[in-house]
Amino acid sequence: MTTIAAQSLEGSSTPNSTDKAACTLYDARAVALATFLGTPVAGGILIALNYRRIGRPGTAVKTMIAAIVGTGLLILVGWDIPHGLDSLIAIGVMFAMKAIAKSFQGHTITEHVAGGGKLASMWSACWIGLATLAALFGCIFLVLYMKDRLPGVMVGSKDEVFYSGSATKEEAQALGTALKTDGYFSDKGTNVILVKGKDGTKIQFVVKEGVWNQVPMVEGFEIVGQQVAASVGGLPIEVDLLNKERVVEMNSNVGKVAADRKDSVYYLGAATETDAQSLGEALKTAGFFQGNGSDVFLSKHADGTMISFVVNDGVWDNPSSVKGFEDLARKVAPAAGGTPLKLRLMSTALVVKKDEML
Repeated sequence: MTTIAAQSLEGSSTPNSTDKAACTLYDARAVALATFLGTPVAGGILIALNYRRIGRPGTAVKTMIAAIVGTGLLILVGWDIPHGLDSLIAIGVMFAMKAIAKSFQGHTITEHVAGGGKLASMWSACWIGLATLAALFGCIFLVLYMKDRLPGVMVGSKDEVFYSGSATKEEAQALGTALKTDGYFSDKGTNVILVKGKDGTKIQFVVKEGVWNQVPMVEGFEIVGQQVAASVGGLPIEVDLLNKERVVEMNSNVGKVAADRKDSVYYLGAATETDAQSLGEALKTAGFFQGNGSDVFLSKHADGTMISFVVNDGVWDNPSSVKGFEDLARKVAPAAGGTPLKLRLMSTALVVKKDEML
């Protein structure tokens, strides 16, 4: 003759008297512990195990689905919660899961114990909680990693060009080759990202902290972008400086305006195509641009406006030649926004040879 406990257990079938010693169930305390250590998913696992052991596999599956959905909602809601409140929420969720376990399985557990059944070890509840937490964090890390992971090509053994949007693997490879030829890639684990889309082409450099606040460094990256732009379709492009989390800290325009058959004005930083066109016209009017293949750079940064002339070797050491460029810069300054501005003379390899304020 069966006992009342063996007949009830919330109206479900239970192990017979022979199997009672082997059937262990988790009480509300174990559910609370697992929840505290491993989120509601862990507490849901224990409740689901109870349902499965008393012969209700369908309810066990529903319990797990509810626990997973609930945990997902908690993660979404709690993602931006100020630090300090998360512990209070964890305690609140623990007591909520304990109350749920008592409400849905409290009577079952009581009759199970009264009928000779055993409770599952609190240690096993602890390990299930910790294992669930580890698995959950592993899944979150994998999702975030895959979300941020872009396809890329290796250049050498350490440097890498990642690409996204409509950029292709072949374009990334071409950019990597150009960066290596330019000397920017030197097998030191440097990362660059090529982005193409409806807004144009971006070359993004992952740099050290604070580099974006150093104008000479920013100018250097703009020049690198100008020199390798042909490998990804040509100018104009945008050059971005990213921190180690790949957040954009600085972006610059890098473009070119053909002022004559061979003469060009490149614009950098906050300078625009319109600015470059105005300067090009002023240089033509002043007689500097005569179709001889002259290059001028117009850049605008936090420290002001600069006009850079690419000149032949030794010009920067000739006082009369320098004076001529000073006069020219002052003459065309209104087209670039007026004075004060910086005058720069660069070699044909774009190495800075002379800087002065006007």
